[in-house]
Amino acid sequence: MNFAVPLLLSLLQVAPPATQEAQDTIRPIPLDAVVVQVLRDAGPLSRTPASVSVVEGPPLTDPLPGLTLQEALGHVPGLLVQSRYNLAVGDRVAIRGFGARSQFGIRGIRIFVDGIPATLPDGQASLDHLDTSSLGRVEVLRGPASSLYGNAAGGVLLFQTREPYATPLHQQARLAVGSHGMNRIQSTTSGSFQDAGYLVSLQRFGIDGFRPVGDGPQVYGAAERLQLNATAHAGVGGGELRASFNILDLDAENPGSLARAALDAGQRGAFPFNVNQATGKEISQVQGGLTWTRPLGGLELEATGWGVRRQVRNPIPPAIIEVDRNAGGARAMLRGSLDALPGGITWNLGSELELQDDDRRNFQNQQGSRGQRTVDQRDRVLGVGVFGQARIGLAPGLHGLVGGRADWLNYAVWDDRPATSGVPDESGSRTLDAMSPSVGLLWEASPGIQLFTNATSVFEGPTTTELANRPEGAGGFNPDLDPQKGQTVEVGMRGQAGGTFSWDVAVFQTRLTGELVPFEVPDAPGRTFFRNSGRSSRTGVEVGAEWMPIPAVVGKLTYTGVNARFKEYDVGAQDFSGNRVPGLPPHRVEGQLRLEQGPWVAILQGEWVDAVPANDANSDEAAAYTLLGLRLQGGEIFLSGIRLAPFAGIENALDRDYVSSVTVNAFGNRFFEPGPGRTFHLGVETSWPRIP
Repeated sequence: MNFAVPLLLSLLQVAPPATQEAQDTIRPIPLDAVVVQVLRDAGPLSRTPASVSVVEGPPLTDPLPGLTLQEALGHVPGLLVQSRYNLAVGDRVAIRGFGARSQFGIRGIRIFVDGIPATLPDGQASLDHLDTSSLGRVEVLRGPASSLYGNAAGGVLLFQTREPYATPLHQQARLAVGSHGMNRIQSTTSGSFQDAGYLVSLQRFGIDGFRPVGDGPQVYGAAERLQLNATAHAGVGGGELRASFNILDLDAENPGSLARAALDAGQRGAFPFNVNQATGKEISQVQGGLTWTRPLGGLELEATGWGVRRQVRNPIPPAIIEVDRNAGGARAMLRGSLDALPGGITWNLGSELELQDDDRRNFQNQQGSRGQRTVDQRDRVLGVGVFGQARIGLAPGLHGLVGGRADWLNYAVWDDRPATSGVPDESGSRTLDAMSPSVGLLWEASPGIQLFTNATSVFEGPTTTELANRPEGAGGFNPDLDPQKGQTVEVGMRGQAGGTFSWDVAVFQTRLTGELVPFEVPDAPGRTFFRNSGRSSRTGVEVGAEWMPIPAVVGKLTYTGVNARFKEYDVGAQDFSGNRVPGLPPHRVEGQLRLEQGPWVAILQGEWVDAVPANDANSDEAAAYTLLGLRLQGGEIFLSGIRLAPFAGIENALDRDYVSSVTVNAFGNRFFEPGPGRTFHLGVETSWPRIP
């Protein structure tokens, strides 16, 4: 790292570059100019009484290795992305602590990619299919999403693919290689014709893994992912039709987590039992969706339909789980405005219908091969929601937001095991419903400062996987597992000064009943079950700041603090009341310094993460850690009209030992999943034809 300081100092005499050949320059975005869609309407951020963050421009367009979402979203306050460097379980994503319970996939957050849900009706979400290198914009709603989106407690992530190039054909290609056999190759083709446009991305990502097997050269944790992502839009029927389509094929090994004794002994290898049982995940997925928007008699109509076919084979230590999933849904919304008040009213009303159908089969795991079948059932979730919201201009500089949603969720299971199996028929159904109101108020204290407050409800039901995993080994759904519910109150402020400094501060408190808590049992190590706590609370502070003293230098700093505790929680003779909710760092600080000179860019970034409690008893924790990284983008070279732009990076530059993820309440105290040491990547991006 001795070369880093003089290199960064040399880049201080700089000028803004042309990023992605479309002259995207580094600049703070005036708050009055930002329009957000995450509240299901097109409203200005400066009049939105909620914590919303928008990420676009260089954080998304910079060439990145594409290993984790943290590369693009690491500086959003309140948003935690824990990269487990394990594609079999994926990144753990949490907003205000919701989602940290997830042992795989994403929970507690509603996610949309180009308007199509990546979250299923039961609350399960996955971003295996997301093409991060083609993103043009991400909106993050921090806080309960129940009042507009239903079954979610933490917030909303809204991903949008970048718009196609204005020329009929533009081609990009990116190649990257790195430590532990990391390799990525991608082709992106896009273009426009009059009122139509398209973007098609094809990529392959592979990695060998870094967790050794025993003392030999073999490692466990390899993964390969193949993706095709496509979007298109065109004028149809007096409106605009947008389509998205993706195909995913993923095959990944799961090296598992380690106990404290192994960690203290300096071991970072794969858990031997996971290797013997060939744990991992294979996913095959096809998904598509259409959204049509058009004027309708002074109103605007938006109609969306989507469908997904997903096949999963998931060997975990005690079992091999196979799920064939079909899901789909439709949503319709009307938007309009009224002149009833001096500031006017804009409103939207909508409804949606979603269906999820899972064919679930569990087998005993005999060293990676199927053993006796233990579960054979069909799970179905039918969700119906009706929602509405209004932005109200109460007076000059004073804006209100009111909304609400009614949800009805029906879970049904059909036990397909034959009557001759000797086990009872455990078919059945459960119905959950909720009313979720919200209200907010914003005051524009000055042209550059807004103060806001809101109160919203929390509703999050268990997923089919959480319901189907029963500690006693029975089939059907767990009759003792209930949804978590509660309320959140928030006060915040955001603003800017002099066009060079912007900030965002929020303080919130959430009170919950029936928080869903993961745990493991001795008879099925590695398999996660769930139970409800009594009462719990989260009190937090989120601070984000961006400073651009000169056009060539941009600094970002975020702080997130969450005091999440059980208020009433007994498990047998154990009383966990007053303990911290495990899996969450109480404090986290992230920073980034970006320096530019023409096409040369240097990005120095760091994060400090507080110690993370690992179990309900708070008897063990993952130690606090600090990570530093450096990324460089080189000058552009043009050969016969083809643009070449090299890039490189170092992650964990100080080679720290740290725990990247905690497996909450794991059996045998195997809580800790170590992160990699110092890693490198380098690559080149090409594109043609040259954009003037």
